[in-house]
Amino acid sequence: MKPGYLYVLGHPSDPMLVKVGRTVQKLERRIAQHNSDYTRVAGKIVKETGQKWELKECIETPDPVHAERVFWEATLFGLGPFRGRVEVVQMDWKRVQLGLDAARGAGVRSPKPVPDGVYVYSSWMRKRLVGRGIKLVGQVRSKHGRSDFRCTNGHEWRTVPADVAEGEGCPHCGVGQKDAEEIEQDAGSGFLCLMTHPDKPGLVKVELFPAASPRGWRSFVDRAYEADDWGGWQIHQYRTVQEPALAESLLWRLLGRSRPNAREPIEIDLEIAEQAIRDLISEMYHEIAVMERKKEDLQSTSSA
Repeated sequence: MKPGYLYVLGHPSDPMLVKVGRTVQKLERRIAQHNSDYTRVAGKIVKETGQKWELKECIETPDPVHAERVFWEATLFGLGPFRGRVEVVQMDWKRVQLGLDAARGAGVRSPKPVPDGVYVYSSWMRKRLVGRGIKLVGQVRSKHGRSDFRCTNGHEWRTVPADVAEGEGCPHCGVGQKDAEEIEQDAGSGFLCLMTHPDKPGLVKVELFPAASPRGWRSFVDRAYEADDWGGWQIHQYRTVQEPALAESLLWRLLGRSRPNAREPIEIDLEIAEQAIRDLISEMYHEIAVMERKKEDLQSTSSA
């Protein structure tokens, strides 16, 4: 968002003919463009009449896009049929002034709320950078998109966050390079599993396995559906979770039950349990985002 101008041009051929526009350029340059670009409506009028547009009114604004929108809404033209990019209209000056008065007080657009996923991905990334001498600059909008990073040696680069999370270090000096399994263990992630038993229909168990368990997170995934490790209980479904304790608490809430003290099996319809574990990720996203927003608010308050 750049500050700029909202302007109104008049044309000598018709006292009610006005051209409303916005710009972050020098105003004189923009007006010259209108008077010389014969492919646009304003320029075609100049070519047909031999007369140029003249500046009638101009206001400085911190958000030209928002100011222009408010102008058209105040004049009611914005409520009519879609105008496309044609901003040459016939309008009496009283209505023009109404729009300008509204635009002067428009201020700036309210920022769009940051999606929950951005907070979740950013938190996920920061956990995997602890102790590595690399800092996330800004936010992560997608694990497989592009984000900015800075190392303790001052190098900055832009790359795929998932690659850094898997152990990639600074491309200039190598700071932060680390084994992927160690990163996951240090980040404290884990596996939340919904387990069933072939000889015990109608019963399910919920088990939580930290990534730092002796099996290791990669071997866990490789062996996830083997039946000989847990007394005949088999992993029916599992989720890799960033905040294991929170994830387990949420899953029991979705199941509508209190967690058994010794993680005993419970009697519940398997379809209900399956739906709960499907809903878990969206619930996790929301809860983590709430926590991250609170941290952000506290940081803003402390730095104010």
